[in-house]
Amino acid sequence: MNERAWQVSKAFSRQLVEQGAKAVVLFGSWVRGGTYKESDLDILALGRGPHYRLERYQDFLISISWATVKQVRQSFKDCGSVGGVIPAWRNAVIIYDPKKIASKLKQETIEWQWDFLGKRVDRWVAEELTSYAEEVHKLVGNLQLKRKSAAAIQRSLLAIYMAPILAVHHRILYDTENKLWDLVSKRMGKNWARIQSVALGEKYQSFEETCKAALQLFALTAKEVKHLLNKQQYQVVSHACEIAGHPLK
Repeated sequence: MNERAWQVSKAFSRQLVEQGAKAVVLFGSWVRGGTYKESDLDILALGRGPHYRLERYQDFLISISWATVKQVRQSFKDCGSVGGVIPAWRNAVIIYDPKKIASKLKQETIEWQWDFLGKRVDRWVAEELTSYAEEVHKLVGNLQLKRKSAAAIQRSLLAIYMAPILAVHHRILYDTENKLWDLVSKRMGKNWARIQSVALGEKYQSFEETCKAALQLFALTAKEVKHLLNKQQYQVVSHACEIAGHPLK
């Protein structure tokens, strides 16, 4: 990795050790590549401390997170975040680890498999999609009432969060969240990619068209995972698809 970033990371880690860190680990773009001038240094301190903060240090923006070993291991079981957590740990650079705590955690991620989560993955997908049916109701209602700002919020939520649901559904791992939407598009195909692009406002379509695209993303996601829904969830999701203009068949 970049020598300057490495030296700054080591220097900053000494402060964290003085504050009680049992180990210090570096994640992010300075480890995996793909940095730009203002890329931050993502540092995790193992121990008890403030959950998250940003700090300027020697011309770098430092992103500092604190977590206990128990909290880190719990993240390996969190269906919603594990797709990014596991690759991050696999690629991590350990800065300070006298008792090999971080090394053991990293080895656990190397051995990790989706099967370790069992049926919780499918339950999470079904529950998460069902929870976004409310955003469909709100988007449709706000469009009818011409509440553009409120509709824009709901549109954005649907446009952003359908891909993470499908990433879990298809057991996709991503070493950076910046790649998640492209990875899901590749898995789902050209039609999904086109609609997602419109919903995210990448094109020059009208506001109404972006809202319609967001509603369609919900319906496409529902079609993809409908076999995971229980009876109550299906009723909620099916009605949301109907009012979105894309009945679930």
